[in-house]
Amino acid sequence: MRIVIVAPVRPGSNSGNDVTALRWQRRLTELRHQVQLVGLSPQEGEGFDASRGDVASDADLLVVLHARRCAAAVAASRASRPARPIVVGLAGTDLYADLPADVDARAAIDAADRLVVFQQAAVGRLAAIDPALGAKAQIVHQSTDRPLPDRRPPTADFVVTVLAHLRDVKDPLLAARAARRLPDESSVTVIHAGAAHDDAWAEAARAEQATNPRYRWMGELHRDAALDLLARSTVLACTSKLEGGANVVTEAIALGVPVVGTAIEGNTGLLGGDYPALVPVGDEQALADVLHRLEVDAAALADLCRRIDVLGPLTEPGHERDQWALVLAALDPP
Repeated sequence: MRIVIVAPVRPGSNSGNDVTALRWQRRLTELRHQVQLVGLSPQEGEGFDASRGDVASDADLLVVLHARRCAAAVAASRASRPARPIVVGLAGTDLYADLPADVDARAAIDAADRLVVFQQAAVGRLAAIDPALGAKAQIVHQSTDRPLPDRRPPTADFVVTVLAHLRDVKDPLLAARAARRLPDESSVTVIHAGAAHDDAWAEAARAEQATNPRYRWMGELHRDAALDLLARSTVLACTSKLEGGANVVTEAIALGVPVVGTAIEGNTGLLGGDYPALVPVGDEQALADVLHRLEVDAAALADLCRRIDVLGPLTEPGHERDQWALVLAALDPP
């Protein structure tokens, strides 16, 4: 089958959209399909040209990542090839910010034959909006390609790694603020890798680093370097205000790194509703309490490690490939 993937990606970027779109291309290629990835700039995403050959072509299937930003591509495909199946992968902003009110996002998911989500809670979210949406949703757990770096947890400092670009939805300095609240004798160090969304965020990170001896900002790292940093961490902090299911959490699971963070559906849907190291969005004191407990209580940290290990098989590339095969099998033939 000939498949076109349309996604808001940027050459050389390490954003979640880029990582996901490239990984989908690999998994679908492994299923012996011919797969073309088309990257949309933000400008194209807002006004997609329906005459573009890659979407008005003879491809058998259109897969898009991000309902709102790729809504024009979905509409163009329906106009040029009404019978061609469309699979829409839903980003966190689609699920937890744009729906149900955003007209473009809703039009794209209504037009889709199948909806791909990354974790179980997302299916419930869609069903609550409209049972018909929940009925056409399928989970495709994100995988992490092998080989991975060796897990090398620190033997001295308690290293909290944040792998998040600096923008509001990620609340990227929450872990740094939490670290300020720890006792003087704590060895917690927060190491943060991620690009600043704008100059204001860059200045905020530099100011935090200058006044917070527990915090270090490294800027954006190549993905291999970011995975190596994660492998040398005590825990990963995913403190976002919303996520559809963060790639970095999947990577932490694959490496056996415990996760702390916010109790959003994107985290609970991956880690479990009873996962004991999640706190309310924006609550730096609660996060500080979790970090302190894990630092001083070896049994609590070991419990998180066991929970993460149980989830490890979900991050295998073969598992994601099999789930994509089920998505494709559920489509009507073009």
